[in-house]
Amino acid sequence: MPKKMSAEKLLENSDFVRAQIEPGSVNSDERRVAILVSTETPVRRYDWYSGQYYEEVLLHGEENVDLTRASTAKLRWMHGSGQYGELPIGKLENVTLTNRQLRAEAVFSLANPDADMFWRMVEEGTLTEISVGGSKQENRVTERDGSIALVEVTRWAFHEASLVDIGADPSAGIGRSENQKKGETVNEQLEALRRQLEEMTKQGADSAAIERKNQEIQVAMTALADENKELKRVAGIRDLVAAKPGVMADDEVNRFIGDKTKNADDLARAMLDAATSTQTEVPFQRGEDTPQVYVIGQQNRGDLIRAIGDSLIMRAGLNVADVHKDVDMFRGASMIEIARMVTGYSGYDKNETIKRAMSTSDFPTLLGNVANRVLSQAYDEEMGTFDAWTTAVDVADFKTRTEVSLDRFGGRLRKLTETGEKKNKETKESAEQWRLFSFGEKIRITREMLINDDLGAFEGIILGFGQMAKRTANGQVYDLLQGKGDFANYLMGDGKAVFHADHTNYTATGTALSIDALSVARTSVRRQKDASNVALNIAPKFLIVSPEKETLARQLITSEAALGQTNPGVVNPFRNSMDIIVESELSAAPWYLAAARRTLKVGYLQGTNRRPIVNEKSRDLSGVEYECVFDFGVFAEDYRGLYKNNGQ
Repeated sequence: MPKKMSAEKLLENSDFVRAQIEPGSVNSDERRVAILVSTETPVRRYDWYSGQYYEEVLLHGEENVDLTRASTAKLRWMHGSGQYGELPIGKLENVTLTNRQLRAEAVFSLANPDADMFWRMVEEGTLTEISVGGSKQENRVTERDGSIALVEVTRWAFHEASLVDIGADPSAGIGRSENQKKGETVNEQLEALRRQLEEMTKQGADSAAIERKNQEIQVAMTALADENKELKRVAGIRDLVAAKPGVMADDEVNRFIGDKTKNADDLARAMLDAATSTQTEVPFQRGEDTPQVYVIGQQNRGDLIRAIGDSLIMRAGLNVADVHKDVDMFRGASMIEIARMVTGYSGYDKNETIKRAMSTSDFPTLLGNVANRVLSQAYDEEMGTFDAWTTAVDVADFKTRTEVSLDRFGGRLRKLTETGEKKNKETKESAEQWRLFSFGEKIRITREMLINDDLGAFEGIILGFGQMAKRTANGQVYDLLQGKGDFANYLMGDGKAVFHADHTNYTATGTALSIDALSVARTSVRRQKDASNVALNIAPKFLIVSPEKETLARQLITSEAALGQTNPGVVNPFRNSMDIIVESELSAAPWYLAAARRTLKVGYLQGTNRRPIVNEKSRDLSGVEYECVFDFGVFAEDYRGLYKNNGQ
């Protein structure tokens, strides 16, 4: 059972993040910007001590907020952590309580040179989020019937404000979150979370709380990886500048460092543009009857890349929605000609063209983007039936996941006594473990392929991979349904197969598909009970059959009269009652019923748009290697909405 929520424990995590720069308030002359610090808007939080969610409200009366430190409050970057240290980048003025809101003005320092960079990023809108540090001193906990507890912070102190790259969302921040103490690094936060997990395990916390703590650790690990990635990005830019002194002005280099979307490849391309800036036009001849195409300066680069990309997609035989108006200009261009246009190279030496194309990211990225679009369309167009009846979710990583199913709301509600006394409801806990797996192949475009203009082979492989990815997902789902392949020994959390006599969802002897057999199957699903032995009355939504049973299944589900009756007036009780799924992955005899939800669940890696993707793996002067990856997983969420008949 969860521990009782403690007002004292809730004060231990005293820092909080609730602020933003007010749009349109930037005063460039005074380097001043207005901040909405905090309001009384409720925030949903989680108490790791009690294992319960609660709703927190910071009260904003004069008796609630301690502004003792407001007159000396400073503005910092990331609360003084990172490479810019503890030195303030500005100060806070006019900290006031107005209409139960805390507001202030941030004034950027003229003496601290780092403040110049941050101010420019605020002016251009790159930095818009503020993290506000404070401490909670007193609160009031109110338990509410039918809802989570309300925690009102009745006394709290305002301390400081910091610019951050990602603001009030604690699960997405780099270097800070609502659980992170002032001045604490991400690595220190990660170690603290691991110690908390160890303590929770020793104290016998329930698996749901432990899983949530594991997820919080994963967020911190991601933040640490992001910090390391940022350090590597900046180091790469500085190394390139050191190797090519004098090519780029210092303010331009600083712009690349300040823009987190830029890396050393982008700087290398900019250096190449600077070195060839006297070239205003690069002609490309398509023939006597067609016009010339010119690459004219940096401002047209995005338009050029899109037109070329659309042309390459169409060369692969795929349709392009909202096709670029200039796509026909590039459909006959060779890969060498495209490389010349992308790099801005005015010469005709093929080896030099490829060298330039592989020295920056534009050309490999163009091919990678084309590959992803081809791959996505090929995946969508390939036939597959699993997504018509399974549930899909996005998963953050490849760790084994424990899907905890608490029968917290099983059974019926208890009648309250006259005094309103309520008893704690006993819960039973079950869990299903699963994870994502990566399926993939490596593909390489060589300089010989570019010289020979053999992009068709590359596109053919990509098309094939997209089709294979859909077949893989489809096959994995139906392998689990049939208990074969990777799932031959698959067991649910109770140690039994999905279809098992103890689950009352399996007719092992097998009966032919008929109205009587469907009636028995439907009754079996409707009679399923929850952990409190209360009937769930689940209605089957899908009839899943092999191609051999398709005709009979459609007759059973679509006929107005019941099959096998001499009297046509006998109504078919199953007419239009279920959707038919016909799948060639299934063995001929068995047939299945599935409910609309909580049957099989499939997962995809977050950020992949639930499709296979192409990533650049490596690149050198001999070519570029891509990795086609499909991240997918499947598990049985609940057996109660599934039924199997071995058929005849």
